[in-house]
Amino acid sequence: MVTAVKPFAGAGALALATGALLGWRPLLAAALALAALVAYGLSTVERLNYALFALLFLVPVTVDPGYPLNPVWTVLLVAAAIALLGRVRRLEPDAPALSLGMLAFAVPAVCLCAALLRWSGPKDLVAGLLPLSCYAVVTWHLVAEARRDPGLPERLARAFAWVGVPVAALAVYQRVTGTWPVLDQWATSFAFTSGAGFGRSVGTMGHPIVYGTFCMAGMCAALGTRGRAWQVPFAAGALGLVLSGSRSSWLGMAAALGMWYLAQPRKLTRRGLYLLGAAVVAGGGLVAFGPRPVRSTVAFVASRLTDLGGSSSSATARYRRTSAAWSGIRHSAATVLAGRGPEAHTRFFQQIGIGDGLGQAFDNSYLTLWYDFGVLALLVFVAALALVFLRTRSLTARMLVLAFVVQIWFFDFYLWPAAAATLILATALAAADPVRAADPLPLAGRYRWSAA
Repeated sequence: MVTAVKPFAGAGALALATGALLGWRPLLAAALALAALVAYGLSTVERLNYALFALLFLVPVTVDPGYPLNPVWTVLLVAAAIALLGRVRRLEPDAPALSLGMLAFAVPAVCLCAALLRWSGPKDLVAGLLPLSCYAVVTWHLVAEARRDPGLPERLARAFAWVGVPVAALAVYQRVTGTWPVLDQWATSFAFTSGAGFGRSVGTMGHPIVYGTFCMAGMCAALGTRGRAWQVPFAAGALGLVLSGSRSSWLGMAAALGMWYLAQPRKLTRRGLYLLGAAVVAGGGLVAFGPRPVRSTVAFVASRLTDLGGSSSSATARYRRTSAAWSGIRHSAATVLAGRGPEAHTRFFQQIGIGDGLGQAFDNSYLTLWYDFGVLALLVFVAALALVFLRTRSLTARMLVLAFVVQIWFFDFYLWPAAAATLILATALAAADPVRAADPLPLAGRYRWSAA
């Protein structure tokens, strides 16, 4: 009898202690709970991989609850440290020194060479190379994990597709109330608050474009992996994608859906036509006779889709930024080949800028990389994207890469870990291709390319 009571006595004592701590020091209780969660997440390498993507996808870099460093640097450095911890725990003395994932360091290595040619100081060098280097470390670790356990990336993709379901519920709340809980209070600037969002939802990411990227990745993962009840995370991602108002994510998702359709052995089926007809009828009915929130959302989407030719402020801003980037790139042969130096685009907007009151960035990842580090760095980056896309037969990986390639044409992803995590997940899925899991290292063997 006494033995049977012991577990309940321990649980009761823990509950009383937790209640007393919550009533006495709630912040301390929250800190201890977070520490326990982190310890649990890092207790095994398998959990560590989930914790790594949770950090990249879900922790906003637009808020500062008291980080010792800039929120972006904090998230990036912690992610790199977690990845390095995973590599140390997998360390095998007899394993080859080189691995496939080390190809991820090609882009920061080329950027480093260009930065040394266009020297502008150690601070700019660190600021320009830190994001690329941290992403390379994370990619290196996850590619090694994927080759060790080919089923891991697909489990990760399905898990974070399902995480999008509660995040979509939060997005609905943000749309209805017009506020972003917690994110508004700790935002690093007014541009990252609901006051600047114009009704667009951000989930936990703090920015509508980044939330749109997360939804895009979740929809690709749900549709590509086809897990149990995959329609639920796919619908949640679609809802969040609409509420984010991110046109770049809409274009990326349209490209991914086009690829999925072309990959189907049967392009036209009776069931598909019935589903399409039902969706059109249901959508038309909601638009015409639906409740007011639905009609307002439809009007919101319509306003985001109109005036793409250049009369809207956002479209006009991108045209101006593209022109400014091209002007800086074509200044001389040296700027074409080696760029203008690390963080050159940041210096441009600090010293000259474009006076439209919008975000001070070129809003084109390819032009930004070329502007800072030259055409060789851009070519290496594009080659890395092509390698991931062509080498794999995973439809999910190809959908993610294509969506990412299209979307980053319209914004700079380098300081948004959630956006970079989309490409990292695609790379892990490509590396986990079971047909190629036993391939020799690229430096010691040959590639076997699949037919597109």
